[in-house]
Amino acid sequence: MSAAASTVFRRALGLVRRGLWGVVLVAVVLLVAWFRVWSPVRVEVARLDRGTITQEAFGRGTIESQREAAVGFDLVGRLSDVLVDEGARVTLGQELARLETNQAQADLRSAQTGISAARASLQRLAAEEERARALLATAEREATRTQALADAGAVPGQQRDEASDRLRVARAELDRVLAQRSEATRGIDVATGGAEQRRVAMVRATLLAPFDGLVTRRLREPGDTVTIGSTVLRIVDTNRVYVNAAVDETMLPLLAVDQRAAIFFPGTDASLTGRVTRISWEADRQTHELLVEVTPERLERRVAIGQRADVRVEVGRREHVLRVPIRMVQHDDTGAFVYADRDGRIALVRPRFGLTGSDQVEVLDGLAEGDAVLSAPGVVATLPLGRRWVAP
Repeated sequence: MSAAASTVFRRALGLVRRGLWGVVLVAVVLLVAWFRVWSPVRVEVARLDRGTITQEAFGRGTIESQREAAVGFDLVGRLSDVLVDEGARVTLGQELARLETNQAQADLRSAQTGISAARASLQRLAAEEERARALLATAEREATRTQALADAGAVPGQQRDEASDRLRVARAELDRVLAQRSEATRGIDVATGGAEQRRVAMVRATLLAPFDGLVTRRLREPGDTVTIGSTVLRIVDTNRVYVNAAVDETMLPLLAVDQRAAIFFPGTDASLTGRVTRISWEADRQTHELLVEVTPERLERRVAIGQRADVRVEVGRREHVLRVPIRMVQHDDTGAFVYADRDGRIALVRPRFGLTGSDQVEVLDGLAEGDAVLSAPGVVATLPLGRRWVAP
């Protein structure tokens, strides 16, 4: 082959190679354009349907009792017995603890002895009163007879004066006996009152359960000295419990007494039905939460006072409304929107939303039943508008 022919061949081969590279470049550009512009976008699809939407207020709290008592004695003494332990069930009027009563029993016996002595003294004074009245009656008759005889001149005046003196002495003796009897009667009343006080002290030395309940704390042991107001046991009524839940203050306009609620306990999916029984008038200034009291309608499981519990209060409900899953709703600076299917392509629609539930939101306008709403799978939130789409 001549040099000229070789040169021509090499030039032709270079042109072919450059042409192939151009073809490859165009193919790559077309392939990228296909994936970025013309290929369908894989999306998650949800269809609008009709159903019930329930709006709930969430709160986290603890189990509390409507009746709780810190029981103790209303007198000073030393504990001789504590008859119940923590976790024990007690009934109304059951004996819980006792104080040492040796001194109280001795005081009661002394008071009862004083009553017996006072009554014996009263009986003696009754006999003396009878004798004094008899002497007075005799002295009165003698004084009357002596006065008549003295007026007739049958006896001297001295005898009349002596009879009058005996009458005064008899009256004074009766007054003395009556005074002693009155004093003895008061003494019996005082002794009886003292004995009653000792008897009451004996009763107060026994601690009784104020209601049916559960002993949650035992704070004193036998041998301890207790004072007035000191707590020996804590008792709660486990049949009258409620959840004291903290709810965000923004839910206050929606909350009302007697609303339905569900009570959940950690570690279980089972729930109890309840009702809102009280809404606090004051919110916490740090957390901006307010306390809502939810009482279970029926306690079907064992609970512990202070146990954690969550509540979901039903603050709104609508039946047979058009709804879309909340996860399909997007937000931007303008507001809420959804990606929707429009003739097989992705479109941005801004419906008018209504009631918001835990996983669904009501659609008032802008979408129809059966419409497909779209969302990007994975972490990517935006979808290219106008592109065709395909479900995975």
